[in-house]
Amino acid sequence: MRTLLIFPYFVLALTLFFGLIRLFIFAINKTRHKLQTTESISNLNKDFHNFALKTKIKRWGLTTWIALTVFSAFIVIGWRVNSAIMEKNFFKTFDYSTAIFTASAPNVAYNNQIIDDYGVFSSNLHSDTYKDIDGYHVPWESYNFSFNVSNVGGLSLNTLSPSVNSNAYFTQTTNQKIASFFSTNANYKSKDYNGILPTHDADKISQLSNHVAEVAVTFDKAYSYNEIQKMIPENILINWYWIGYNDSKSLDAAGQTNWFGLMSNSNYAENGNNSQLTGKLDNTTYQDFKKSVAAIAKKNQITINDFSPSKDALKQVKKYPTLKSAKFSGVILTGQTNNFVNFDKNSWVYASNVGLTVELRPDIKPLK
Repeated sequence: MRTLLIFPYFVLALTLFFGLIRLFIFAINKTRHKLQTTESISNLNKDFHNFALKTKIKRWGLTTWIALTVFSAFIVIGWRVNSAIMEKNFFKTFDYSTAIFTASAPNVAYNNQIIDDYGVFSSNLHSDTYKDIDGYHVPWESYNFSFNVSNVGGLSLNTLSPSVNSNAYFTQTTNQKIASFFSTNANYKSKDYNGILPTHDADKISQLSNHVAEVAVTFDKAYSYNEIQKMIPENILINWYWIGYNDSKSLDAAGQTNWFGLMSNSNYAENGNNSQLTGKLDNTTYQDFKKSVAAIAKKNQITINDFSPSKDALKQVKKYPTLKSAKFSGVILTGQTNNFVNFDKNSWVYASNVGLTVELRPDIKPLK
C-alpha cells in the first residue's frame, strides 16, 4: 500500500530528473555547435543531421514526460477516490455491525470494533465478543464484517452454521454450546425438520453446584414486557429478549439459529464500565432495536429455503411499534444454577435450553 502511494511521486521525480539530463545534453550540444561554426561547409550535413536527431529526441522526451505526468496524476487522483470510497464503506459497515449487535446477537456484547486486515480495495472490521453470564464475561465467537469498494458489511460468523450433536447446537470453532430457542407451533416430528428438539435443561443445570449459567427460555406463548417482569423470579437476571417468529409454523425458522431480539439496559458498574445489565427495557431501547432490524433486513438477503430471518423479524417489529405493544416469545436468563430449581415446572415454560456455564470464583460476585 505504501509503495503504491509513493509510486506516482517517484514517477514525477524521475521524469524531472530525465528532463534535467536532457537540458544538460542540449546545452553541451549547443556549445559544441558554436565551436564548429569555423569549420568548412562540408560539415553542414553532419550538423543538420545532429540537429534533426536532437529535435526528434526532444519531441519524444517531451511526449514521454507529458504521458508520465498525466499517468502519475491519474494514479494520485484514483488513489484518493478509492480511499474516499473505502472510508465511506467503512462507516457504513460500522453502522451495520452495530445494528447486528443491537438486534441479532443473543446475549452477545463486543469488546472492540477494529480493522484487522486493511487492504487497498478490501478490508475487514473485526470484533472480539463475550457473553455476560450473571456478571461473568466469557469469550465468544469473533464477528468479522468484510467490505470493499463495491460491497458493504458482509458478515462472516461461524455460529450461523452450528453443528448438531447430542440434541444441541455448538459453535464450529470453539465448540461452545449455543443457548437455543424453539418454535411452539412447529411440527418437530416432520421428516423435513433437521434441527434439535425442544429441551428442558433448567432443572438439570440446577444440579450443578457452584456455577452460574445461561438459559434460553421459550415461552408457551408470546407475552408483553410487563407480564415477563412478573413471571421471572427476582434471583434470575433477564439478559436478552427474543421477539419470536412471525411465521411460527415454518420448519426452516425452527431449525435455524439466527434469532432476533434485544439486550436489556445497562447501568454503570462501580468500576465505571457500562456493563452491568439491569434486566429492564425502555421504549428508547426498543425503538433503536426496530431501526437496527430495518437496517439488517435492508442489507441481509440470507434466506433458508423460503424463510428470511431478517424479513420475518421486520414483520414482527412492524406489528409491535412500541415496547408497550410488543410481545416476546422468550428470554435468555442468567443466574446461579441453584436458582433454577423447579424452573421448568412453570406453566409458561415451553422449553429451556442451557448455553454456557461458568464456575464461581471467590473474587467475582454474581449479579444475582
